[in-house]
Amino acid sequence: MKKNISHMDRFIKKSLHEEEILIKDLINEIIAFKKWIIVVALIVFTLGLTYILTSSDEYTTTSKLLMEQSNGINSKALGGLASITGLGNLGIGNQNTEALPPELIPELVMESDFLKLLLYEKVYLEEVNDSISLVHFVNEYEKHNFYYHLVRFPNKLKSIFSSKVNTEVENNGDPISHENEAILAFDVRERKTIAQLKTRIEVEKEERLLVIKTKMPEPLASAQLNEILSRFLKEYLTKIILDKDVKNFEFIEERTKEAKNRVEQTQKKLANFRDGNRGINSQLLKTEEDRLLADFNLEFSLYNSLAQQMEQTRIKVQNATPLMTVFQKPQLPTVPSEPKFLLLSIVFLVLGGIIGVLFFFGLLVVRMLIIHFSHV
Repeated sequence: MKKNISHMDRFIKKSLHEEEILIKDLINEIIAFKKWIIVVALIVFTLGLTYILTSSDEYTTTSKLLMEQSNGINSKALGGLASITGLGNLGIGNQNTEALPPELIPELVMESDFLKLLLYEKVYLEEVNDSISLVHFVNEYEKHNFYYHLVRFPNKLKSIFSSKVNTEVENNGDPISHENEAILAFDVRERKTIAQLKTRIEVEKEERLLVIKTKMPEPLASAQLNEILSRFLKEYLTKIILDKDVKNFEFIEERTKEAKNRVEQTQKKLANFRDGNRGINSQLLKTEEDRLLADFNLEFSLYNSLAQQMEQTRIKVQNATPLMTVFQKPQLPTVPSEPKFLLLSIVFLVLGGIIGVLFFFGLLVVRMLIIHFSHV
């Protein structure tokens, strides 16, 4: 190294004296320094090789869902109902059914509110010869490369010494209830699982297709996670899209039941009045009978209209259900997708060469500054 530095110093002094750097001389200097560039490159490559060899195999499963969606409940179809019942001020006649934009689905999948549904779903692991929950897998059986453990080693030591304090805090603390749906609350294991699921799940939108990719250390576990994710995604999207429409239907259904009760009450009043005044000829009684009959006809007409609208709305709610057809089923992977040994080896080798050259230029700049200020 001293020989190379002295050779570099002569190059620097010559360049400073002539106030220019010749490209030919610079290239010769790099060639003269090639031994150390190669050493740096090999060090980086060795570190990269350690990462590759200590990383566990990962199997990726891909499936595709075809997205279809009907128009949902048409607000115009409910306009007549709003005018008949006088409920227009409640917004039933002007409700607009807004479907979830497909572009937001990949982002939705990565939200904790969705991923919490997967936490305690089970996948089969050959390593334990049993099906275990994803929380159990991430916290007990997930394998990591050497550098993961190296980076986390200080935190691990810290957690060992502070475990007693943390235990006391957890025992004395007042945890947030999971029953409150407005607030998401997770323990340490669940938070870690959600963070890891985000690295193992990928959802992309391609035209009308949702491409779902899942990654696990075993082929069957990868395929099972893919199937679970597809199933929960369909259910979750259905709930989101139909939530408003179903509430509208339930509201109309309640009004229909109330109208039916009023019809039965007015019908009973009319029947009781006629039974109690049979054979009596009085204009006053005739007028009262006509009034009760008019009330009954009005309530029956309203009930009949509501019943028809309820059936129409029921059909439209069913048609509004988002249809997601399985376009490509999850297929059991046979070859590990990660780590990509050849590709990563080339990447680390090239990266090592670049870092080696940068090391040379860094040393060149440092020596140039030292020589320059030593002659000032």
